[in-house]
Amino acid sequence: MQFGAFTPQGWRLDLVGIDTSAHWSTMVDVTKRAESLGFSSVWVYDHFHTVPVPTQEVTYEAWTLMAALAGVTDTIRLGRMCTCNGYRHPAYLAKVAASIDVISGGRVE
Repeated sequence: MQFGAFTPQGWRLDLVGIDTSAHWSTMVDVTKRAESLGFSSVWVYDHFHTVPVPTQEVTYEAWTLMAALAGVTDTIRLGRMCTCNGYRHPAYLAKVAASIDVISGGRVE
């Protein structure tokens, strides 16, 4: 059996109370901890704002976050719980996914 985890990204208000200057280190720490514990994957959401209602709290962009996490991890797979081709042309989305797959050494889900 394999297990995955969501890394904080703001969508679920999981960065509230953490200073903005510490957001990236928080996301990296959680992701690296999941990797060291043997989780097979970490996941992010491709949403523009928080839930259950939009707020002024930050929600980091999913594909950018995956590319950044690819550079600071070694083995854990990287995925999005969802993504939308309604505002990304399918050819562009395929190029982004392929680029991050190469950067990560083939770890994109």
